[in-house]
Amino acid sequence: MSLHTLYDGSRLRIMGAKELIELPVWNGNRIMDIAHVQKIKSEVGNKVQKLDYGYRIVTCYEKDAGGNPIKVSYIIDGQHRHKVLYDYFHENLCEPDFNVVVLEKKVNSESEIITCFRELNNQKPIPWKSDPNILANGYIAELSAAFNSKKEQLIRQKSTTRPYLSADKLREALVLQVCSLTESADEIKAFVERVKEYNKRELANAGLTALGSKKNSEIIAKAAKHGFMLAVDPKLTWIKECLKAI
Repeated sequence: MSLHTLYDGSRLRIMGAKELIELPVWNGNRIMDIAHVQKIKSEVGNKVQKLDYGYRIVTCYEKDAGGNPIKVSYIIDGQHRHKVLYDYFHENLCEPDFNVVVLEKKVNSESEIITCFRELNNQKPIPWKSDPNILANGYIAELSAAFNSKKEQLIRQKSTTRPYLSADKLREALVLQVCSLTESADEIKAFVERVKEYNKRELANAGLTALGSKKNSEIIAKAAKHGFMLAVDPKLTWIKECLKAI
């Protein structure tokens, strides 16, 4: 049930706590702080009804395995309270449901989710500036801006099929290189420029690469058609290569 629509289009909604805990936490969120979860649990005890507000979600459409659009929502704020409720209802299966208040915003892409998350956390301090997911989000946002357009989203949310690149797979690969990541906007932009150069080189060599790899020739041809070679190598080894100059 919608209660109110804010200036930015976000809707104040009421939903059941049991519905809320079925929503996944966005993968670009900060790493879960288990100590914080335990602290909340000790404070509320069995009175989990106290956790009936303070949740922000984003809702968008993604494509399923058959290419059909499906509506999905993610928790972008309140993940620790969400975890407390999740554990409580899974440990106490017969406990009655209750209503919670959430703020929901509709988005169209991973970049928009990152923007929402940044705006939210500009309003309150982020306790872990070096959180790997937070660092990776900066790179994903700039890469999406460089390669995505209104006409075609080459870097897509969740799982996808090549030649498109999954933002979640991209985030996982970036986090593996966390020691080389930075918060510097200039250095991130320099990284993206190196990625664009890498993509150009791979496009120029696509014909020869396809001839030398019968196994990947089809995916290389599809990638070349879209002018986007970043998902050809499923291990995304170009990330490490393009981070070297940082």
